[in-house]
Amino acid sequence: MDKNISSPPLVDLRNPESFLHMRQDILRFADMDVNGHLNNVKFIEFCQESRMALFRTAGANDGEDGRAWLIVSLAIAFLGQVQAPGVVETGTVVLKFGNSSLQLGQGMFHNGHCAATAEMTMVRVDQASGKPIPIEPGVRERLTKLGGHG
Repeated sequence: MDKNISSPPLVDLRNPESFLHMRQDILRFADMDVNGHLNNVKFIEFCQESRMALFRTAGANDGEDGRAWLIVSLAIAFLGQVQAPGVVETGTVVLKFGNSSLQLGQGMFHNGHCAATAEMTMVRVDQASGKPIPIEPGVRERLTKLGGHG
């Protein structure tokens, strides 16, 4: 992982206006736990789907040309309960870039309230060797344009 990643700019992950990229998911009965709340694993799944939608749009897919993304750290803060029916919107923003890594921030919103935030660090790797490789300039540019700060 990069040692010289600069400090991330201040981004309020609890504010939907901080995100240029948002994805919607419909809440299903199967997403709920025994208490009728969104299962905590689904929070992570919705974050994954939003992140992957951003990466697909930016042409930063896993497996292309032998390159992939690995999550090296992930932290999630649960801020409120989510109950069906309804829609969850998950925003993804690029907080900072290193040479071969990036940090993403995410916010999950339901009925106008922030239900969770997440931060993760990902590293771009060569699939054959498993070693970090520089993030391609075009990928960096597209991720900044599509997933930069709102």
